[in-house]
Amino acid sequence: MKWKLGRIESTFTKLESEGWNTKSPLKWGFTFFAKTEEELKTVYGELEGYGYSIEKLEYQEDLTLWVLYVTKVETLQPTKLHNRNISFEELANYYKIDCYDGWDVVRI
Repeated sequence: MKWKLGRIESTFTKLESEGWNTKSPLKWGFTFFAKTEEELKTVYGELEGYGYSIEKLEYQEDLTLWVLYVTKVETLQPTKLHNRNISFEELANYYKIDCYDGWDVVRI
C-alpha cells in the first residue's frame, strides 16, 4: 500500500475542522493481519517496548485471518503518522505477514 502524506494532511485538516485538537494526545490505533496468531505476537513483540497496547488479537473467520489491533496514546502530526505507516508496512513485510492495514484515531 502506498501511504500518501497529502491524504494524511487532508485528514488532519478535516479532523480539526470537526473540532478535534490534533495537537493534543489522542488514541491512535493500528491494524495488522496474518495467517497465524503467532505471527502477530511476533510483530507485537517489536511494538511492545514502544508503549503500544493490544486492544484486539483475534481470529476473523470471515477473512480466515488473525487481526492484531494495537493502540497508543500520543500526539502525532501528519509527517510522523506518515512515517509510522511506512515503518509498519516495512515491519509487516519483514515478518512476511499478510499486511499492515492502516490506522484510526479516537479522542480520549
